[in-house]
Amino acid sequence: MSEIYFAAADVIKALYQNLLLRSPEEEGLRARLALAASGDDGATKIIKSFLHSYEFACSYAAFTEKHLENNTLRFTNSSSEHGEIDLLLRRWINRSATHRIVVDVGARGRRLSNSYDLLRFFGWRGILIEANPRLIPSISADFSGLDAEIINYAVSDYTGRATLHIADNDDVSSLDERWAKVVDKVEVRVERLGNLLRTRGVPDNFDLLSLDIEGEDIKVLNDTIDVYSYFPRWIIIEASYNFQTKSLEDLPVSDTIKMRYIIAGQTPSNLILEAR
Repeated sequence: MSEIYFAAADVIKALYQNLLLRSPEEEGLRARLALAASGDDGATKIIKSFLHSYEFACSYAAFTEKHLENNTLRFTNSSSEHGEIDLLLRRWINRSATHRIVVDVGARGRRLSNSYDLLRFFGWRGILIEANPRLIPSISADFSGLDAEIINYAVSDYTGRATLHIADNDDVSSLDERWAKVVDKVEVRVERLGNLLRTRGVPDNFDLLSLDIEGEDIKVLNDTIDVYSYFPRWIIIEASYNFQTKSLEDLPVSDTIKMRYIIAGQTPSNLILEAR
């Protein structure tokens, strides 16, 4: 093969590593090498094939985290002249918040976080709770310099100790071994969310609760609201089930939750609940 072919392969591999943050698969590499040989605009076609891909759109947050300094990051992709929309959004969101407190249960880290942006761009306080003790150092590094308290507990509707089943994907480790493919186990402390919040002086009507705890979400939500009388203004809960949930009547949530909250938004994984 020619030197040009090998040079193109090296460039394409570098684009995979820097844009998609992974090594290329054989099929994708061959397809993009074919673009390189397709004419004078081959390089442009290759770059567009990355930038226009769904995978790049999904990895964009991780891409900016890797390649941009914190002081150059913007909260939105607004088209305003000098970020005016960013400034307005910060003002509007903070004026609508009562306490600027987010409680993130199943915090995991910055990637896929429902709390990081609020802490980083809006100056909120975060209570970040993660069951897996092995993730605490990386979470601490991700949220360094922000107003975040990191708590190493599993959360359920009881207090005690239990086995956390570590999955092959850290995002889905669970107290329930049926939840995912288990590769390891670790004993963890278990606490009720209401107890953790009470000891930290979190007000009953704090602004946002995010629950992503693989099988424990709804029982923790019921316990926190019905037993401890916490009523956050907004709740993000992993209970969409790929849009199969059509209303709160489809879920085993308490009558109090059905009465006091509405579904204000939905993604494949999560419901966004708003207090009435």
